[in-house]
Amino acid sequence: MNWNDYFGLLADWKKLPAYKAEPRIDSLVGFFLPFFIKDYLNINVIGIIPELPIRLATVKPKHEGTKYADRSYKVDFLIIGRNSKNYLVEFKSDSGSRSYSQDTYLEEAKSKGTRLIVEGILKIAKASNYKQKYNHLISKLSTYGLIENGEYSGLNPTFEVVYVQPSNPQKENLIIDFLWISNWLNEKYPSDEFETEFAKTLKLWAED
Repeated sequence: MNWNDYFGLLADWKKLPAYKAEPRIDSLVGFFLPFFIKDYLNINVIGIIPELPIRLATVKPKHEGTKYADRSYKVDFLIIGRNSKNYLVEFKSDSGSRSYSQDTYLEEAKSKGTRLIVEGILKIAKASNYKQKYNHLISKLSTYGLIENGEYSGLNPTFEVVYVQPSNPQKENLIIDFLWISNWLNEKYPSDEFETEFAKTLKLWAED
């Protein structure tokens, strides 16, 4: 496999108006995320869960008791830390794709804290037709210590919101930009072709 050709293809297709790069590369970002967020924030990581559901009525109580209550927003990644915090991580492949509404619900989820978010997931699980998938999610949350005996364990009561995105012009602490990740990949994997080509592509997209 010529990884230069592969990432060159992604870089070319990303320029097209309807091509959605995020679903194609989120697994790559997710694979490396626990390792680079550990170094960026100087934390120890217990685990990672993609597409964490945030119950609608948990963050917007006006929907409680309605047919919309157990619908959910999705956060790209949950990182469970060993420092009394969890991290809600939103990944963007384009600088202009962040939205006010997304930022708002992430801050709302942060303000509710881990207990209410986990309890919301348990409520969705009871109401959902996707029992097997929610059972797997609950099993993972249990493995990582957030659920014990069917309820929130008390681990990591608070959240931080972290963005992974192409650039960070204001140098905000909780934004990890592509150039930083590119440099991290080159430092950690200096002789690996895949990581080298991925780093080149991220550096290119950092200018997006």
